[in-house]
Amino acid sequence: MDDDFDKKMENLADSYEKGFDKIAPKIENTVDKIGRGANRLYIGCTTLLANLFFAAFCLWGAYAATVSWRLQTAGEMTTGTVTRLEERKTSEGYCCEYTPVVEFGANGQTYTFENDNASDSPDYQVGAEVPVLYDPSDPNVAQINTFSDRWLFPIIIIPAMLFAALILNFFMIRAWRRDEDVISDHFV
Repeated sequence: MDDDFDKKMENLADSYEKGFDKIAPKIENTVDKIGRGANRLYIGCTTLLANLFFAAFCLWGAYAATVSWRLQTAGEMTTGTVTRLEERKTSEGYCCEYTPVVEFGANGQTYTFENDNASDSPDYQVGAEVPVLYDPSDPNVAQINTFSDRWLFPIIIIPAMLFAALILNFFMIRAWRRDEDVISDHFV
């Protein structure tokens, strides 16, 4: 009776191994497909988020260009005075960047604005007179009327973000098409 039981157990073990041998490649294939799908999802989401980041900066540059263009075409010129220099730490935490605060008169009132561009060495001295371009319908919209103060940011940021998006998309689409395993390259 022990021999029958042993044979049955042996047959059961053999059938289990054969069944496992049949199903193991299917499980491995399924796990591989899930991994490739997760990898593609990661590539797609990363590409989408990075492109949204680049688009936000492009829109910021486009907004700055629109304000500069509107001031150039419909703005009025006046002279302003640098009343103080705002000092702040750089994005790296070092001291210091300086932003001029300009005061000017329009429509019988005095207006103040902080220039959009900052520099590590003051471009303007307190008390210096600067040309100001302002919107006559809303004098709170004003800029120092120099090329660099009005156009440097949009000229640099828009092409830089478009170039960065182009490079990122090239490599991410290439990784997608080649089915490169980006997840394990970064997280394992």
